[in-house]
Amino acid sequence: MRKKLLVFLWISLVLLVIAFGSLVVYQNKQKAAREAEEARIEAAKELEAKKALEEPEQDEVEESPEEEEYTFEDFEETYFAYANATIREEPYDTAEIIGTLTLDQRVSIVAKCNETDYYKIKINGDFGYVSFEDVSEEYVDIPLPTSSTKSVPSASKDILFIGNSITLYPATSDWWGSGWGCGATAPENDYVHLTVAAKGYGSYDYMSLRAWEYSSTRNYELDDLDPYITNYQYGTIVIELGENVKGHETHFKEDLSDMITYIRTYNPNSRIVIMDNFWKYDSIISTKKAVASEMGCTFVSLSDIQGVSDYQLHEGDTFTTLDGRVYNIGSFLSGHPNDAGFAAIAQHLIAVL
Repeated sequence: MRKKLLVFLWISLVLLVIAFGSLVVYQNKQKAAREAEEARIEAAKELEAKKALEEPEQDEVEESPEEEEYTFEDFEETYFAYANATIREEPYDTAEIIGTLTLDQRVSIVAKCNETDYYKIKINGDFGYVSFEDVSEEYVDIPLPTSSTKSVPSASKDILFIGNSITLYPATSDWWGSGWGCGATAPENDYVHLTVAAKGYGSYDYMSLRAWEYSSTRNYELDDLDPYITNYQYGTIVIELGENVKGHETHFKEDLSDMITYIRTYNPNSRIVIMDNFWKYDSIISTKKAVASEMGCTFVSLSDIQGVSDYQLHEGDTFTTLDGRVYNIGSFLSGHPNDAGFAAIAQHLIAVL
Protein backbone atom coordinates (compact mmCIF):
# COMPACT_ATOMS: atom_id res chain seq x y z
CA MET A 1 0.00 0.00 0.00
CA ARG A 2 2.79 2.36 0.80
CA LYS A 3 4.48 1.52 -2.48
CA LYS A 4 1.37 2.38 -4.44
CA LEU A 5 1.12 5.66 -2.59
CA LEU A 6 4.69 6.54 -3.50
CA VAL A 7 4.05 5.73 -7.16
CA PHE A 8 0.93 7.88 -7.10
CA LEU A 9 2.80 10.77 -5.53
CA TRP A 10 5.61 10.44 -8.04
CA ILE A 11 3.24 10.46 -10.98
CA SER A 12 1.37 13.45 -9.51
CA LEU A 13 4.66 15.33 -9.12
CA VAL A 14 5.64 14.62 -12.74
CA LEU A 15 2.24 15.73 -13.93
CA LEU A 16 2.49 18.85 -11.82
CA VAL A 17 5.94 19.67 -13.28
CA ILE A 18 4.61 19.10 -16.80
CA ALA A 19 1.59 21.29 -16.12
CA PHE A 20 3.76 24.05 -14.69
CA GLY A 21 6.13 23.89 -17.67
CA SER A 22 3.22 24.08 -20.07
CA LEU A 23 1.90 27.08 -18.21
CA VAL A 24 5.27 28.83 -18.40
CA VAL A 25 5.56 28.10 -22.13
CA TYR A 26 2.01 29.37 -22.72
CA GLN A 27 2.68 32.55 -20.77
CA ASN A 28 5.88 33.14 -22.71
CA LYS A 29 4.03 32.71 -25.99
CA GLN A 30 1.32 35.10 -24.86
CA LYS A 31 3.92 37.66 -23.84
CA ALA A 32 5.74 37.32 -27.16
CA ALA A 33 2.46 37.70 -29.03
CA ARG A 34 1.57 40.82 -27.06
CA GLU A 35 5.02 42.32 -27.67
CA ALA A 36 4.77 41.53 -31.39
CA GLU A 37 1.33 43.14 -31.59
CA GLU A 38 2.54 46.20 -29.70
CA ALA A 39 5.52 46.46 -32.04
CA ARG A 40 3.23 46.14 -35.06
CA ILE A 41 0.90 48.86 -33.77
CA GLU A 42 3.82 51.15 -32.99
CA ALA A 43 5.29 50.60 -36.46
CA ALA A 44 1.91 51.35 -38.04
CA LYS A 45 1.65 54.57 -36.04
CA GLU A 46 5.14 55.65 -37.14
CA LEU A 47 4.29 54.88 -40.76
CA GLU A 48 1.08 56.93 -40.57
CA ALA A 49 2.94 59.83 -38.97
CA LYS A 50 5.57 59.73 -41.72
CA LYS A 51 2.91 59.69 -44.42
CA ALA A 52 1.13 62.60 -42.77
CA LEU A 53 4.32 64.67 -43.02
CA GLU A 54 5.03 63.69 -46.60
CA GLU A 55 1.47 63.76 -47.98
CA PRO A 56 -1.00 66.23 -46.46
CA GLU A 57 -4.58 65.19 -46.30
CA GLN A 58 -6.47 65.64 -49.55
CA ASP A 59 -8.38 68.69 -48.36
CA GLU A 60 -5.09 70.37 -47.36
CA VAL A 61 -3.28 69.83 -50.69
CA GLU A 62 -2.81 73.10 -52.58
CA GLU A 63 -3.82 73.11 -56.19
CA SER A 64 -0.97 73.45 -58.68
CA PRO A 65 -1.15 76.43 -61.05
CA GLU A 66 -2.11 74.06 -63.86
CA GLU A 67 -5.20 72.92 -61.94
CA GLU A 68 -6.47 76.37 -60.99
CA GLU A 69 -9.44 77.94 -62.67
CA TYR A 70 -8.55 81.41 -63.97
CA THR A 71 -10.97 84.26 -64.42
CA PHE A 72 -10.37 87.43 -66.39
CA GLU A 73 -11.54 91.01 -66.44
CA ASP A 74 -11.85 92.73 -69.81
CA PHE A 75 -9.01 95.21 -70.22
CA GLU A 76 -8.47 96.48 -73.75
CA GLU A 77 -5.31 98.57 -73.99
CA THR A 78 -2.20 98.88 -76.12
CA TYR A 79 1.03 98.77 -74.10
CA PHE A 80 4.70 98.53 -75.01
CA ALA A 81 6.99 95.60 -74.29
CA TYR A 82 10.25 95.68 -72.40
CA ALA A 83 13.18 93.88 -74.03
CA ASN A 84 12.68 90.11 -74.23
CA ALA A 85 9.21 90.17 -72.67
CA THR A 86 8.07 86.56 -72.29
CA ILE A 87 4.82 85.24 -73.73
CA ARG A 88 3.48 82.21 -71.83
CA GLU A 89 0.84 79.63 -72.64
CA GLU A 90 -0.96 80.15 -69.31
CA PRO A 91 -1.06 83.10 -66.86
CA TYR A 92 1.55 82.00 -64.32
CA ASP A 93 5.35 82.12 -64.02
CA THR A 94 6.13 78.45 -64.68
CA ALA A 95 3.86 78.07 -67.70
CA GLU A 96 5.40 77.06 -71.01
CA ILE A 97 7.08 79.89 -72.94
CA ILE A 98 5.60 80.26 -76.42
CA GLY A 99 7.38 83.41 -77.59
CA THR A 100 9.06 86.70 -76.73
CA LEU A 101 8.47 90.36 -77.54
CA THR A 102 11.07 92.90 -78.61
CA LEU A 103 11.68 96.22 -76.90
CA ASP A 104 8.83 98.69 -77.54
CA GLN A 105 6.82 96.15 -79.53
CA ARG A 106 3.17 97.13 -79.26
CA VAL A 107 1.14 94.71 -77.14
CA SER A 108 -2.63 94.36 -77.65
CA ILE A 109 -4.06 93.53 -74.22
CA VAL A 110 -7.56 92.05 -74.11
CA ALA A 111 -7.94 91.12 -70.42
CA LYS A 112 -6.14 90.81 -67.09
CA CYS A 113 -6.15 87.78 -64.83
CA ASN A 114 -7.89 88.11 -61.48
CA GLU A 115 -5.75 85.42 -59.82
CA THR A 116 -2.25 86.27 -61.11
CA ASP A 117 -0.30 89.32 -62.28
CA TYR A 118 -0.70 88.49 -65.96
CA TYR A 119 -2.36 90.11 -68.95
CA LYS A 120 -4.05 88.14 -71.69
CA ILE A 121 -2.82 89.41 -75.04
CA LYS A 122 -3.67 88.85 -78.66
CA ILE A 123 -0.74 88.30 -80.98
CA ASN A 124 -0.50 86.82 -84.47
CA GLY A 125 -4.18 85.88 -84.39
CA ASP A 126 -3.80 83.85 -81.17
CA PHE A 127 -3.71 84.45 -77.43
CA GLY A 128 -0.91 84.37 -74.89
CA TYR A 129 -0.07 85.81 -71.48
CA VAL A 130 2.52 88.34 -70.32
CA SER A 131 3.47 89.44 -66.84
CA PHE A 132 2.52 92.92 -65.67
CA GLU A 133 6.25 93.52 -65.23
CA ASP A 134 7.05 92.82 -68.90
CA VAL A 135 4.99 95.63 -70.41
CA SER A 136 4.74 99.38 -70.00
CA GLU A 137 1.85 101.76 -70.45
CA GLU A 138 4.33 104.29 -71.79
CA TYR A 139 6.78 103.95 -74.64
CA VAL A 140 10.07 102.64 -73.23
CA ASP A 141 12.65 105.39 -73.61
CA ILE A 142 15.80 104.25 -75.41
CA PRO A 143 18.90 106.28 -74.54
CA LEU A 144 20.97 107.85 -77.27
CA PRO A 145 24.10 105.95 -78.32
CA THR A 146 27.20 107.07 -76.45
CA SER A 147 30.90 106.41 -76.79
CA SER A 148 34.01 107.78 -75.13
CA THR A 149 35.83 107.61 -78.49
CA LYS A 150 33.46 110.01 -80.26
CA SER A 151 34.03 113.75 -80.24
CA VAL A 152 33.23 116.89 -82.23
CA PRO A 153 35.10 116.44 -85.53
CA SER A 154 37.59 119.03 -86.78
CA ALA A 155 37.32 118.17 -90.49
CA SER A 156 34.46 119.85 -92.32
CA LYS A 157 32.21 119.39 -95.35
CA ASP A 158 29.55 121.59 -96.89
CA ILE A 159 26.40 119.49 -96.61
CA LEU A 160 25.00 116.11 -95.56
CA PHE A 161 21.69 114.70 -96.84
CA ILE A 162 19.98 112.13 -94.59
CA GLY A 163 17.00 110.50 -96.23
CA ASN A 164 15.04 107.53 -97.52
CA SER A 165 14.66 106.20 -101.07
CA ILE A 166 14.04 109.74 -102.38
CA THR A 167 17.56 110.62 -101.27
CA LEU A 168 19.34 107.35 -102.04
CA TYR A 169 18.23 103.90 -103.15
CA PRO A 170 20.57 101.02 -104.02
CA ALA A 171 20.57 98.99 -107.21
CA THR A 172 17.66 96.52 -107.29
CA SER A 173 15.60 94.76 -109.92
CA ASP A 174 12.79 97.25 -109.24
CA TRP A 175 14.42 100.09 -111.07
CA TRP A 176 17.26 101.28 -113.31
CA GLY A 177 19.27 103.23 -110.74
CA SER A 178 22.23 102.43 -108.55
CA GLY A 179 22.64 104.59 -105.48
CA TRP A 180 20.83 107.86 -106.12
CA GLY A 181 17.33 109.28 -105.62
CA CYS A 182 14.79 106.61 -106.54
CA GLY A 183 12.87 107.57 -109.68
CA ALA A 184 15.38 110.00 -111.17
CA THR A 185 16.55 109.03 -114.63
CA ALA A 186 20.19 109.67 -113.65
CA PRO A 187 22.07 110.77 -110.51
CA GLU A 188 22.52 114.33 -111.75
CA ASN A 189 18.73 114.64 -111.94
CA ASP A 190 17.86 113.85 -108.32
CA TYR A 191 17.35 116.60 -105.77
CA VAL A 192 20.66 115.98 -103.97
CA HIS A 193 22.85 116.47 -107.05
CA LEU A 194 20.73 119.32 -108.40
CA THR A 195 21.10 121.15 -105.06
CA VAL A 196 24.85 120.54 -104.85
CA ALA A 197 25.36 121.76 -108.42
CA ALA A 198 23.20 124.85 -107.95
CA LYS A 199 24.92 125.85 -104.69
CA GLY A 200 28.40 124.98 -105.89
CA TYR A 201 29.20 122.81 -102.90
CA GLY A 202 32.66 121.32 -103.11
CA SER A 203 32.15 118.56 -100.53
CA TYR A 204 29.01 116.69 -99.62
CA ASP A 205 27.65 113.32 -98.45
CA TYR A 206 24.27 111.64 -98.74
CA MET A 207 23.08 108.53 -96.97
CA SER A 208 19.98 106.42 -96.35
CA LEU A 209 18.41 106.12 -92.93
CA ARG A 210 15.27 104.46 -94.31
CA ALA A 211 15.38 101.68 -91.70
CA TRP A 212 14.95 104.33 -89.00
CA GLU A 213 11.50 105.21 -90.37
CA TYR A 214 10.16 101.67 -89.94
CA SER A 215 11.86 100.88 -86.65
CA SER A 216 10.07 100.66 -83.30
CA THR A 217 13.45 101.28 -81.62
CA ARG A 218 14.67 104.20 -83.71
CA ASN A 219 17.40 105.38 -81.34
CA TYR A 220 19.22 102.10 -81.97
CA GLU A 221 19.54 103.16 -85.63
CA LEU A 222 21.22 106.49 -84.90
CA ASP A 223 24.78 105.17 -84.85
CA ASP A 224 24.39 104.67 -88.62
CA LEU A 225 25.05 108.41 -88.71
CA ASP A 226 28.44 108.02 -87.04
CA PRO A 227 30.59 107.59 -90.21
CA TYR A 228 29.40 111.06 -91.15
CA ILE A 229 28.66 113.26 -88.13
CA THR A 230 31.55 111.98 -85.97
CA ASN A 231 34.07 112.47 -88.79
CA TYR A 232 32.92 115.74 -90.33
CA GLN A 233 31.42 119.01 -89.19
CA TYR A 234 28.83 119.87 -91.85
CA GLY A 235 27.74 123.41 -92.63
CA THR A 236 24.22 122.14 -93.35
CA ILE A 237 22.46 118.85 -92.61
CA VAL A 238 19.25 118.08 -94.51
CA ILE A 239 16.82 115.52 -93.04
CA GLU A 240 14.47 114.06 -95.67
CA LEU A 241 12.57 111.44 -93.67
CA GLY A 242 8.91 110.73 -92.98
CA GLU A 243 7.36 109.23 -96.10
CA ASN A 244 7.71 105.70 -94.70
CA VAL A 245 6.63 106.61 -91.16
CA LYS A 246 2.94 106.15 -92.02
CA GLY A 247 1.75 103.23 -89.90
CA HIS A 248 4.83 103.60 -87.67
CA GLU A 249 4.06 106.92 -86.00
CA THR A 250 4.40 105.83 -82.37
CA HIS A 251 6.68 108.38 -80.69
CA PHE A 252 7.79 109.76 -84.05
CA LYS A 253 8.05 113.24 -82.57
CA GLU A 254 10.26 112.11 -79.68
CA ASP A 255 12.44 110.02 -81.99
CA LEU A 256 12.93 112.82 -84.51
CA SER A 257 13.82 115.19 -81.67
CA ASP A 258 16.31 112.64 -80.35
CA MET A 259 17.91 112.40 -83.79
CA ILE A 260 18.46 116.15 -83.89
CA THR A 261 19.89 116.08 -80.36
CA TYR A 262 22.25 113.27 -81.39
CA ILE A 263 23.40 115.13 -84.51
CA ARG A 264 24.10 118.27 -82.49
CA THR A 265 26.22 116.32 -80.03
CA TYR A 266 28.87 116.00 -82.76
CA ASN A 267 27.84 118.79 -85.16
CA PRO A 268 26.84 121.59 -82.79
CA ASN A 269 27.36 124.32 -85.40
CA SER A 270 25.48 122.73 -88.29
CA ARG A 271 22.33 124.26 -89.68
CA ILE A 272 19.67 121.55 -89.67
CA VAL A 273 16.99 121.60 -92.37
CA ILE A 274 13.90 119.38 -92.18
CA MET A 275 12.29 118.62 -95.53
CA ASP A 276 8.52 118.38 -95.87
CA ASN A 277 7.02 115.07 -97.06
CA PHE A 278 6.79 114.53 -100.80
CA TRP A 279 3.69 112.44 -100.03
CA LYS A 280 0.97 114.28 -98.15
CA TYR A 281 0.50 112.61 -94.76
CA ASP A 282 -0.94 115.39 -92.63
CA SER A 283 -0.21 113.99 -89.15
CA ILE A 284 3.40 113.25 -90.03
CA ILE A 285 3.89 116.64 -91.65
CA SER A 286 2.45 118.47 -88.64
CA THR A 287 4.81 116.54 -86.36
CA LYS A 288 7.81 117.48 -88.49
CA LYS A 289 6.78 121.14 -88.43
CA ALA A 290 6.41 121.05 -84.65
CA VAL A 291 9.84 119.45 -84.16
CA ALA A 292 11.47 121.98 -86.51
CA SER A 293 9.94 124.83 -84.52
CA GLU A 294 10.80 123.42 -81.10
CA MET A 295 14.34 122.35 -82.03
CA GLY A 296 15.29 125.50 -83.95
CA CYS A 297 15.50 123.85 -87.40
CA THR A 298 14.54 125.19 -90.82
CA PHE A 299 11.42 123.60 -92.33
CA VAL A 300 11.10 123.40 -96.12
CA SER A 301 7.47 123.13 -97.26
CA LEU A 302 6.56 121.06 -100.33
CA SER A 303 2.83 121.60 -99.98
CA ASP A 304 2.43 122.97 -103.52
CA ILE A 305 3.87 119.83 -105.16
CA GLN A 306 2.40 117.14 -102.90
CA GLY A 307 0.09 114.85 -104.84
CA VAL A 308 0.68 116.63 -108.15
CA SER A 309 0.55 113.97 -110.87
CA ASP A 310 3.03 115.72 -113.18
CA TYR A 311 5.75 115.33 -110.52
CA GLN A 312 5.29 111.57 -110.01
CA LEU A 313 5.99 108.27 -111.72
CA HIS A 314 2.89 106.24 -112.60
CA GLU A 315 2.30 102.51 -112.55
CA GLY A 316 2.18 101.06 -116.07
CA ASP A 317 4.53 103.63 -117.61
CA THR A 318 7.89 102.53 -119.00
CA PHE A 319 11.41 103.90 -118.92
CA THR A 320 14.15 103.02 -121.41
CA THR A 321 17.79 103.43 -120.37
CA LEU A 322 20.52 104.71 -122.69
CA ASP A 323 21.68 101.15 -123.32
CA GLY A 324 18.18 100.09 -124.40
CA ARG A 325 16.90 98.35 -121.29
CA VAL A 326 13.19 98.81 -120.75
CA TYR A 327 11.69 99.06 -117.24
CA ASN A 328 8.01 98.89 -116.42
CA ILE A 329 6.98 101.20 -113.59
CA GLY A 330 5.54 98.93 -110.90
CA SER A 331 3.74 99.55 -107.63
CA PHE A 332 7.00 100.26 -105.78
CA LEU A 333 8.21 103.03 -108.10
CA SER A 334 4.75 104.49 -108.63
CA GLY A 335 4.35 107.72 -106.67
CA HIS A 336 8.08 108.42 -106.44
CA PRO A 337 9.29 111.71 -107.90
CA ASN A 338 10.10 111.81 -111.60
CA ASP A 339 12.74 114.21 -112.92
CA ALA A 340 10.27 117.09 -112.73
CA GLY A 341 9.43 116.17 -109.15
CA PHE A 342 13.09 116.06 -108.14
CA ALA A 343 13.68 119.43 -109.79
CA ALA A 344 10.76 120.91 -107.83
CA ILE A 345 12.09 119.49 -104.54
CA ALA A 346 15.52 120.90 -105.27
CA GLN A 347 14.11 124.35 -106.07
CA HIS A 348 12.30 124.52 -102.74
CA LEU A 349 15.42 123.44 -100.85
CA ILE A 350 17.79 125.75 -102.72
CA ALA A 351 15.52 128.68 -101.92
CA VAL A 352 16.25 128.37 -98.16
CA LEU A 353 19.97 127.48 -98.33
